[in-house]
Amino acid sequence: MTLHLDSAVIKQLCDEQIAYDAAQLALDGQRQGNFQLPTRMDVNVPTGFFRAMPAALDEYMGAKIMTLAKGVGNRYLLLVYLQKTGELLAMLDASEVTRLRTAATTALAGNLLRPEGTSVLGIIGTGFEAEGHLRAFAQLWPLTKVHVFSRSVEKRQEFADRLGKDLGLEVEPVDRVEDVTSVCPVTVLCTKATEPVVDGTSFAPDAVVLSIGSTRPDLRELDVATFARARTVLVDDLESVVAESGDVTSAITAGAVERESFVSMADWTGNFGADGGDKDLSIFKSVGTALQDLALAAVLIKNATDRGLGREIGDITELKAVK
Repeated sequence: MTLHLDSAVIKQLCDEQIAYDAAQLALDGQRQGNFQLPTRMDVNVPTGFFRAMPAALDEYMGAKIMTLAKGVGNRYLLLVYLQKTGELLAMLDASEVTRLRTAATTALAGNLLRPEGTSVLGIIGTGFEAEGHLRAFAQLWPLTKVHVFSRSVEKRQEFADRLGKDLGLEVEPVDRVEDVTSVCPVTVLCTKATEPVVDGTSFAPDAVVLSIGSTRPDLRELDVATFARARTVLVDDLESVVAESGDVTSAITAGAVERESFVSMADWTGNFGADGGDKDLSIFKSVGTALQDLALAAVLIKNATDRGLGREIGDITELKAVK
């Protein structure tokens, strides 16, 4: 039997803590070697692209399918199979899964880079990813003040008013991106920009920069100057980030950062590299992985089964049995 979980059910099943624990499970699986993560495949078409992201983790295997239609938007579908039987266990509307696992993975990376946390956080962007990340960090760290910037005055004001009230925090909308980067010890960037949105020279000394935009070669979020200040670049998946993140490839091409400066979360030992001088920033770059999706999906499927949520849609694939 195949279980279908839509976004409304997923919202009932998951919160920031559950998503964070699932991100830790994905990381643990990588460290223990209980995974496979093939290169994702993109099919570019005139109107956008089709992406397939396969993975295997512990007893599960599957793939996330993502589509982009220019001027329309994205759709996400997550297929989860049992390795032992090949059974299609569940189908999930992965829009909410993607939002939750992305923020949880960034929060986990933030804890690796700054385990003491911070009370002051910067957010650049005001979309659904920015909201998800603020909620994740409000759960994780003792935040009291948030500086938020967006090019839209109306959007940053609405974001500040709504999230400040929901989370009981002082969320201040600011007029310049430097009013975030220059004063916040940790800055989270959640944009879909095609050109860098920050001046790397403006970050506060020893800042942590958590960047989850620029997940394709045609996108940019951080500038070359930011990477030139990097003492460490932590990534969720090294090969994917180097191959697919536009701001990373630009920085490597410009000679601002070397591949030796990059370290995956699974290999992180807490070694920040040389201190002092002009290399003082700790950067996290993420393009997202199907392992993260699969780990959260496994938790959601169990929770849904335990609570009797979701919709059983029968066996939608015919078994061709071994003779």
